[in-house]
Formats: sequence, structure tokens, C-alpha cells
Amino acid sequence: MLTAVGRLNPGGVHKMRPKLALLAGLLALVALIVPAPAQAAAGPTPGANNLVDLDHSVLFPKDKQNEPAITRNPLTGVLVAGANDELSQPLCPGTTAPLSSPCPFKPGAPTSAFYRSADGGATWAGGYLPGFDTIGRTSGGDPSLDFGPRRCASGAFSYSCGAVVYYASLADPFPELGGELGTVSRTYDDGLTWSNPVVATSTNNKSNFVDHEWIAVDKVAGSPHFGRLYMNWAVFCNSCAGNGNVKIYTAHSDDEGRTWTAAVKISATNNNTPQGFRETGQMTVASDGTVEVFWTENADSTKLPSLQVVTTSKDGGDTYTAPITIAQVTDYPLRGTPFDAVDLFNRVPGMSARVDCFPHPAADPSSNKVYVVWCDFAGGHGIVTGAVSTDGLRWSSLGTIASIAGRNAFFPEPAVTTSGVVAVAFDALTAPPAGNPFQTGVQVYDAYIVESTSTGWSAPVRVSTASSNPDGSSYNNLMEQFIGDYIGIVAGARTAWVVWTDTRSATACAAVNAYRSAVYAGTKSAVAPNPNSACAATFGDTDTFAAAVGL
Repeated sequence: MLTAVGRLNPGGVHKMRPKLALLAGLLALVALIVPAPAQAAAGPTPGANNLVDLDHSVLFPKDKQNEPAITRNPLTGVLVAGANDELSQPLCPGTTAPLSSPCPFKPGAPTSAFYRSADGGATWAGGYLPGFDTIGRTSGGDPSLDFGPRRCASGAFSYSCGAVVYYASLADPFPELGGELGTVSRTYDDGLTWSNPVVATSTNNKSNFVDHEWIAVDKVAGSPHFGRLYMNWAVFCNSCAGNGNVKIYTAHSDDEGRTWTAAVKISATNNNTPQGFRETGQMTVASDGTVEVFWTENADSTKLPSLQVVTTSKDGGDTYTAPITIAQVTDYPLRGTPFDAVDLFNRVPGMSARVDCFPHPAADPSSNKVYVVWCDFAGGHGIVTGAVSTDGLRWSSLGTIASIAGRNAFFPEPAVTTSGVVAVAFDALTAPPAGNPFQTGVQVYDAYIVESTSTGWSAPVRVSTASSNPDGSSYNNLMEQFIGDYIGIVAGARTAWVVWTDTRSATACAAVNAYRSAVYAGTKSAVAPNPNSACAATFGDTDTFAAAVGL
């Protein structure tokens, strides 16, 4: 059943994702430095910043969006974006219990919002993805979007029959007792109407939950599996200490996501803390149909180096290679921060919001090249780096893609134009004083972009027209800042469109900061304030913004 666009309805649940420890196999590292792909442009030219989400003058947590993704129908030019959106969550009831949330999530409320723009990103409309009640669930966010050719009446895929846009989302049980699923919805009219979601993950049981699902379409005509839709996801163990034993799976569909193959496990299974964690990543499909799934092995290990790895399939996702090491990576600090009292997540110095330097890929539609980028904190300065491959098996380093003096880069995401120009969007936070590396409240971040040139990479260009102070953002429990896990980018012929989580309209709250300081100090009797009465009306206002960038 297809449901028409509507305003967002109450709801939205966004979960913390703990990192999970697992063993990684070390494989040979290719460390050749190669030039970036050729392009003789002067550099990216960002346009106006436009608000994507639909909250206007509402209180926390209704004003909270994060983790945006974006794609574009190449036939119509319509942009379709998604995000975790809490517009219809109830206002905060407050709490008198120490260390409890004053703004609990409403059970059964949806999270997965879509937005569409038919004017190049200048204006947006949207609503929540429909139909999750048909599978006995509510949408759980973590959007991933892609486009592909439509399947014709003959059963063959062809753009002559149109294009289809896919939206992957988590699906939550309610009340939540484990068993989170990965689903895919589709639209043939650029988000005016949507199909009901279809469960794509066959790893489901109440002791495990699916997280960080990602989709990719074999979208270049001539590939042996043209039109095939793929998903990869992580399975977390609810009953394991620290939600341990994460495993990575994939599946695929040849009928526009209506039915799915059985899951194929592509990672190892076991782990322990000294060996580190497995950070789930993303996937893409090369123009020749090679499927490539990326993640970080040994993340934050106390014994082994953290590695960016890939596993590839040359038979349409039926079988995959053992993980291939692309490069070693130094992630942002996990331990030794004031926020250890709350949880263990990697942090950019100067910000309590979590970050991760896992790999983010993009395929070149004009060649068999696949690019993958990530952030790296080696030497105490956060940069964007990456690698490129023509077969998914042998990888060459791209060196430093972007570095900004006085700022640390995070959340990089690549896209490649139809002519092979690579654009990489990312955020970068101002660096705190060396003597106070985790000072919060005064650092700001902006969205940036670089593009490939004939001699390397352009200088980073700021996309955001106003800076964001992450201190105005928050988890619903108020203990830390929160801006999600990634940003989004899609490229056309000579333009890229970037979406990011922006806090320019958010206001920090003295009462919340006092509560956070008490929590970080280990005070067990601290009671969270009600931000709806103790803070400015704009506290927590994390918006999704979009900008078109000429390349």
C-alpha cells in the first residue's frame, strides 16, 4: 500500500549504540600513495543553507533531528532525504529520580522521517515513513537511501521504465524487548507516496538486535546484477556483556526489495576487550557489480592496531572474501575523558557528542573505482584520509584528503559525479586548549567540502553559513551532547548536495551543563532538570540543513 505525504506525527526513538569487542584478522596492507582523480575545477562553490526538517518553534525533544541521509532521482532531479526526527515526541515530564531521563522516549512512536525537494534543495516537505504497523513495529531511524532503475513489466531493470528510491530504516518492537529489524521502503514518485516497509534482515530474535543498516544498489547498466538491491547490517547481542559479539551480515533483493535472500555472515564472531571492537561501516557497489562492505576491526584495542577493512563479492553477494585490510586508523579518544562516567564512546576533543572514524565508501559511476574515506587522529590532529581501488581487493592510499588548521575533522562522507569527480563532505570542530582537551561549551563545528582536482584535492571550503555549538544539543537523558553518527552527500553531473546536523539555532542551558558536570564528577544523587522549564525554548534544537555545492 502506498501512503501520501503528510506532516510528521508524534514519535521518534533514537538509541545509543555501544561499541562491541571482536577479533579481527590482519591482512596485507597496501600503502601506495596515488594522486587523486583528475579534475580541473577551481574548487567547490557552496550555495545557500536551507532547513530540511519541519520543526518550528517547538520545545525539546520535539526540536531534535540527526543522522541525515540523502539521494537523488537522476531522471527527475528530485532530492529525497531522511533523518531521525523527534518532532512528535511528547514534551519532557521531568524527573525526581537521580540519574534518570527527564525526557523519556514514548514507546511505539516513529522516528524515520523523509523529506523531498523538487527545487534543488531550496524547499522541503515530508513526513514519517508509513506502514510499520503492518509488520507490528514502529520505525526506529538510522536512515540509508539510494536509487536504482525500476523493474519493467518484463522483469528486467531499466531506467526507461523509471527510477525507484529506497529508504532503509530500523524497525523497533514496542515495548522494546530486543529483536530490532532492518527494513526497506520504496517510492516511485520521489517520496509523494511510499510502500509499506519490508523486513530485509533474517537474523532476528529477541536476544539480538539489528543496527546500522546500510543499502546500496547496482545502478550502472551493463553490470551482471544490474538493479539488485543490497543491505548490510550489524547484529548486536542484547544478552552479552556490553552488547558483545557483533557480527556483520548482508542480503540482497532482485524485486525492488519485496523479498530478500537469507543473510550471509561476512565477519568473524567472537571478540574480547583487549582485541578491541568492531565498528560497523557502510557498503557500495562498483560499476562492474563488485559488492564491497567496509568496517573497522580492532577499534580501540589495547593490544592490536585498529584497521579499516573491506570484504568483496564478485558473484552478486552470494559469497564474500575474508576481510581485506585497507589501512590502519587512529580513532578519536575512547578512554580518559570526563565522559567515561557515562559511557565509552570516541570523542573529538572539545565535544561530549560521540564520533567514530569508521570507513565511508562511494563508487565511481564512470569507472570501476571505489573510494573510501575516514577520519584519523594520528598525531593528535583530526584529518580526512582514504583509499581507492579498481577491484575491491588491492587498495592505494589517497593520503590526506582534508586538513584544517585549528580544527579536527569528523563524519566524512564521499560522493562521485557522473564524470568521476570525487566530493567529500565532513564536519570539523575547533580545537580546545591543549591543557583542557575536553573542555565543552565553547567549541563550534562547521560543515566543509573538498573535491578532487588534477593535482590532488581542493582546499576545504566551508558549506555551513553559520557555526554550530554542540553544547546546545543533547541526548534525551541530558547527560551528553548528541549530533548523531554521520552526514550525507549525493552527487549529480556537476553538483553535490550535502545534508548535515546543525545546531546554529540551539541554545546551551546552564542548568543542563551543571547537571552534566555533576554526572561527570561521579555524583550519584544528581537529578536532571526539566529542559522545557529550566532552559531556553531553543535548547536542543538540532536541525537538518542542506546545501547545493557546485563542482
